[in-house]
Amino acid sequence: MNPGFNEKKTIVLFNPLPVKHPIAIQNKKTTSFQVPLVNVPLSLLALARMVRDDFDVRIFNAVVDSDYIEKIPDACKDALCLAVSSMTCYQIRDGINVSEAIKRRYPSLPVIWGGYHPSTEPEQTLKNPFIDIVIRGQGELTFREVVEKLRHNAQLDGIPGISYKVGNNIFHNPERRFEDINLFPRLDYDLIDVERHIKGYKFGKRCLDYYSSQGCASGCSFCSEPVFCGRRWSGLVPEKAASELEYLAKTYDIDTFMIRDSDFFLNVGRVKKMFELLIEKDLNIRLTSVNGRMDQFSRIGDDVLALARRAGIHEVFIGFESGYQDALDAMGKRARVSQIMKCVDECIKHDLDLRGSFMIGVPGVDVKEEVRRTLAEIHRIICAYRDRLAHMDILLSFFTPYPHTELYETGVKKGLKPLDTLEDWGDFDQFDFKAPWLPQEYFDIVREFRAGMPWNSGCEFEEWRKFYNVIMQRIS
Repeated sequence: MNPGFNEKKTIVLFNPLPVKHPIAIQNKKTTSFQVPLVNVPLSLLALARMVRDDFDVRIFNAVVDSDYIEKIPDACKDALCLAVSSMTCYQIRDGINVSEAIKRRYPSLPVIWGGYHPSTEPEQTLKNPFIDIVIRGQGELTFREVVEKLRHNAQLDGIPGISYKVGNNIFHNPERRFEDINLFPRLDYDLIDVERHIKGYKFGKRCLDYYSSQGCASGCSFCSEPVFCGRRWSGLVPEKAASELEYLAKTYDIDTFMIRDSDFFLNVGRVKKMFELLIEKDLNIRLTSVNGRMDQFSRIGDDVLALARRAGIHEVFIGFESGYQDALDAMGKRARVSQIMKCVDECIKHDLDLRGSFMIGVPGVDVKEEVRRTLAEIHRIICAYRDRLAHMDILLSFFTPYPHTELYETGVKKGLKPLDTLEDWGDFDQFDFKAPWLPQEYFDIVREFRAGMPWNSGCEFEEWRKFYNVIMQRIS
């Protein structure tokens, strides 16, 4: 037997809870969710597809595996490693708790972290005593090389895209090139219990998560995506995406797909061809929460949007973010406030439901004007949908600082207390974060406004209009 070969062939992958209490907020006007928690762990499936032929892969998803705290240690008994995926949210805290439990039981078992937060804060992540390796950015090829090195008890110094510890020393290997995702195998949904990941959503009873691209070419200064992927993007060729959707729909009896791309409409020629293929296949499926930038969507063209509707797109998700131009400029959105209603008009014209997002509390802008103009813009959208409120909803949140983004650095200059440890980031409130420059009066008004919006309160338009006028009188 080769003394340098590790016979342990089980790999355990873990997707922690994104919020402390896994309760979805039901939308009172539609059957959508403000926080759809039953999500397919797509990032873990992306890793698993690279190693499943050579290893026994066990995936635990905290949002559906309620007994993961008991089962993960047992699964790790003869494992090669534990890998944890984490965004900047409660996933950090939940991931730390599980990593600590594993390390205390199996001190020599390598614990690997990846995802948005470890990629942006590898040094901070590795300072945690229960984490050994960080995979930065796109992880498919990197993860495969790491587990092969672990299998052969080899050194990690030659693998691009990782940071790791040796004793008390932390090492950062060079970056790895962002790869074309068409080179990777198809995601293997059989590695999870698909039935437990199917949810009801708005248009259908059997909705499943799917993505057709990775990365984002935009450079929004509040977002972790540019730090994570370096503004690089790769999309499946239309034939492959349409074929995968057909396979999933027929294999698992899926009627609706929630599209998880960060920028679905980036390559218009690509999506137009995809729409044509889906129309030809006549799958009778619906595509929801399809993400687009408002500067692109506002000028995409009636021909493409008409095709999109025929192909099954029933809902688009657009990050409007603010009704105040100074805030949009500070966020690096490269968009105009006037494009918001252009997007709304296009959605109404082509019978596309609209989900939009806005945020309050951008550092460095006039807070009163930001609040006043953003709430007014949301009201304009509600007025446009006054007779069909079930066909739109708005997510209204507060600016959340994410590490190494431009607006995080601006926030620190404006009085934001830096979060220096992994535990700090795992315990802060990413939904209702109150920045020090946001007066309590406006913070409370925005929360009251959000609670009163039709899809949160259940009110009809005339009741909403009266409520809105009272709110605006308090701001003026």
